[in-house]
Amino acid sequence: MKTEIIEGDSLKLVETLPENSVDLIICDGPYGVTNNSWDKISNIQEYNFELIKKFSRILKFGGALYLFGKENCIDFIDYRPFLQLNRKIIWYQPSRLSQGRRNFTNNYDLICYFSKFRAKTFNLDAIRVPQLVELDQRLRCENVPSVRGGKFHKTKFHPEGKNPGDVWGDIKQLTYRSKELLEKSLLRTIQKPEKLIERIVKASSNEGDFVIDPFAGVGTSAVVCKKLNRNFLGFEINAAFVEIIKKRLQFI
Repeated sequence: MKTEIIEGDSLKLVETLPENSVDLIICDGPYGVTNNSWDKISNIQEYNFELIKKFSRILKFGGALYLFGKENCIDFIDYRPFLQLNRKIIWYQPSRLSQGRRNFTNNYDLICYFSKFRAKTFNLDAIRVPQLVELDQRLRCENVPSVRGGKFHKTKFHPEGKNPGDVWGDIKQLTYRSKELLEKSLLRTIQKPEKLIERIVKASSNEGDFVIDPFAGVGTSAVVCKKLNRNFLGFEINAAFVEIIKKRLQFI
C-alpha cells in the first residue's frame, strides 16, 4: 500500500486530484472556535461549504466524507446539490472540563458523515461494539412479534455486538496521561485518538481503497491507514507536523 504526505495548502492541493478518484475523505480541519492561527475562520459554514464542493468533485460515486466540527459547522448551507448527509455523529467527551457559568458546557464534537449519492461501503461487522443491555432482557425483547418476524427483525441480538450508533461515547479523547499523545500542545486541537479514526476507516473503506486527509495534522489518519492496508494521501501545511508524520510512519 502507498502512503504519501505532501506539504502545502490543502485547498490548492485538493484541486490537483482527479475527479471521482477518492474512496474516503477524513476532514479534521478548522473548527472556527479557537484563537489558533490555523483556526481563525470568519465564517465556518461558508468555509465548510467550499470544502464540500471541492470534495464532491474528487469523491468516487458512493465515496464517503467525514467532516469534523462543532454543532453549527454545516448550518445555514445547502450541501444537498453536492453530497448526501447520512448522519451527524456526536463524539461525546465526558472528560472535557465543564466550567460554564451562564450556559451548559459543550461536551462533544460533531462528525458529519456524507456520501456522494448512496454510500457504497459500510462495514458494520468491522465496527461492532458490545451490547450494553443485559442479555436476558435483550432476548425477551426479541420475542416481541415486530422483532421476531416483523419489520424490526434486523435488530435481533448479534453475538459480535451492535451498531455503534451516532453517539460515540466509548472512544475517549486524549488526555495528558495518554501514551498515544505526542506532545501536550496537540491536546484537544490537533491530535485525535487512533481508535476514532480507525472506526471511520474500517466502516467506510476496504483494503486497497484510496483515503485522503486534507488536514493531516500529526498523521493519525496516515498511521491508521497504513496499519489497515489503505492507500493514503495527506496534505499538511505545517512543515514541523510533516516531519512528525514521517517519523511516526517509520515505526509501522
